[in-house]
Amino acid sequence: MAKPDSIFVDFKWIILLLLFVEVSGRNRYKKYIEPSFVEETTNITVYKGQTAVLKCTVENLGPKTVVWRRISPNTFLSIGERMYAEIEEMSVDVTRYPKYDRVQTDLIIKHAQPTHSGLYECQISSTKIYNYIVQLNVLDTHPVFEPALTINGTVYVNKYSFINLTCNATGALRAPEDVDWFHNGIKIRQNDPHWRHRTYIYKYQQEVPGKSLVSTLMVERSEERDAGTYICRSSDKDTQSITVHVLNADKNLQKREPNIGIVSKPGHQTLENSCSPCRLLNNGLFLMTFAVVFVHR
Repeated sequence: MAKPDSIFVDFKWIILLLLFVEVSGRNRYKKYIEPSFVEETTNITVYKGQTAVLKCTVENLGPKTVVWRRISPNTFLSIGERMYAEIEEMSVDVTRYPKYDRVQTDLIIKHAQPTHSGLYECQISSTKIYNYIVQLNVLDTHPVFEPALTINGTVYVNKYSFINLTCNATGALRAPEDVDWFHNGIKIRQNDPHWRHRTYIYKYQQEVPGKSLVSTLMVERSEERDAGTYICRSSDKDTQSITVHVLNADKNLQKREPNIGIVSKPGHQTLENSCSPCRLLNNGLFLMTFAVVFVHR
């Protein structure tokens, strides 16, 4: 008969064995999770002389390695964290995110030239094919932006309505540093008593960074004194203007008739004043119709 102590020892070993099997099973399961690519931009366009960054992020990489190669001509560029090809303007940057089990391997091309344009492939070293294709376009010339300043918005507004004006300033090489607003020759300041708590100026850049600056002027509860010429002036001293009219609706309502609400026009009379014979004719027709009905009965 086994002693209680020996039974306890055997039971303890059984528990340890089960834990080992469970842990080893989990590790074995992790090894069989297939790696996958995280979707990145697959079509990259830069201009001659700029730096091109081709991104490749892999989940569940495990012990495998990421390889970059150029498809045409077929050239292996990097393996893991090291460059395979001795190309001075190319390098590889590897960032690991253990928390998310991700590895980001970027191929960096400095001073990109049109000859660098083409297809690049990010591979995972494995017996199974895992690849991710990136198209690189290197343009020879930069786009030309003509300097321009435009202004548009609400020209006619009712009293107490919004005045909304937009000024778009585009630079040839860069956007203007700032844009100022003027009303009848006086610079608009939001803390001025005339504009305080009802005037807002917003500024933001367009999709092409550094090329265009957009400024919006909004005036709440417009008054008659807000009418006039609004000027948008960029820091490059270019200007554009627009004239805003504030309509007083109360004055327009005074032109209406007090009883019937019809606007009086010279030389035009209402039906009641201009067609008395018509009323007599209508009455005669009514009496004749009544007489015919009465006879037939």
